[in-house]
Amino acid sequence: MPSQEVKVIINKESTVPIRDQLIEQIALQIASGSLKGQEKLPSIRALAQRLGIHYSTITAAYNHLAGVGLLEIRQGSGVRVAGKARTEVKDVDLRKMCEDFFAQVSESGFSREDLKPVMSSLLERKPVKRLVVVDRNKDFHAVQLAELTPEFKQQIVAVTTEEMLQKKEWLNDSLFITSLYHVFAFENVIDDRTRLIVCDIEPARSELEHVQNLKDGSLVLLVSYSQTLLNMATKLLAAQRGEQIAVRSLLTTDKTELQYMMKYASLVICDLASKEEVAAVAGKTPYMVFRLYAPHTIERIKERLSNWG
Repeated sequence: MPSQEVKVIINKESTVPIRDQLIEQIALQIASGSLKGQEKLPSIRALAQRLGIHYSTITAAYNHLAGVGLLEIRQGSGVRVAGKARTEVKDVDLRKMCEDFFAQVSESGFSREDLKPVMSSLLERKPVKRLVVVDRNKDFHAVQLAELTPEFKQQIVAVTTEEMLQKKEWLNDSLFITSLYHVFAFENVIDDRTRLIVCDIEPARSELEHVQNLKDGSLVLLVSYSQTLLNMATKLLAAQRGEQIAVRSLLTTDKTELQYMMKYASLVICDLASKEEVAAVAGKTPYMVFRLYAPHTIERIKERLSNWG
C-alpha cells in the first residue's frame, strides 16, 4: 500500500510544540478513519523535508504514536497505521461466506457435529444489557454520555480501559464502544467481536471550515467539560490558524468566565454536554456544537444492536 499524503499543517510561530501539533493531527486522522489500518505513512525524512523541520521532531511524534498503539514502526518496512487493513467487500453473498467458512472448518478436521454446539452457543448469546464506552480519558466520559444516552434505551456506562478490564462479568451481555486510540489495550479479552464497535471519531470538519473563514484577529472560544478535549482542539486550531486568530478554552464549569468571554468571542465551539450552558449566555454570539460521534456512527451502533443485540 503506497504512502499516504498525511494532511498536516504546522505553525512554527505557535506556542504549541511542533511535535504536539503533529501528534494531534495524525492521531485524529487515524481515529476518524481518514488513515486506515496498515496504510503506510511517509518516511521520517520525507515528512521532515516536506514540512521543513528537523527529522528528530518527526521521529519524536511517530515514536509517541507508536507508544500509544496507533502506529507500527518496523525496520525496513517503514511506518504504518496499526491494525488490520479493512477489506472492501461489495455485493456480499452470505451463503458464499458461510460455505467458505465451512470449508475452512472441514479442512481443519472438524465435523458437522463438532460445529453445531459451537454455532448454537454463539447464536444464543445473552442480549445486550448495556453499552460500555471505553476511553482512558476519564474527562471524556461526560461528553460521550451526553451524546449517546438520548439515542439508546439500554443502560450506557463509560469506563477507562483499566476499569473495563476489571469488569469481566460484563463481557457476555455488553456492547463495547471505543476508538482506535484505546481498542488495542483490551480487544484481546473480547471473544465475540459482534460485541465490539471501533468508532471513527468525528474530525470536526465543519467547525474547522468555519474557523478557517474567520477574519484575522477573531477570537474563538472553546467550551467543554473535558480538559483533554480542550487541549486537543486548541492544538488543532493553533496548527490551522496560528497567530492569525486568538483561541481561548474554558471548562464549562467556569460559569462566570464563560459569561464574561461571550462579549468578546467571534465564535464559540462547545461539546453537546455544554450546549445548554452556552446557549443560556450566548446572546447574539454564534456558537457551534461539536460531536464526537457522527450520525453514521450512531446508526452503525443501532444496526449492530438490531442485528446482533
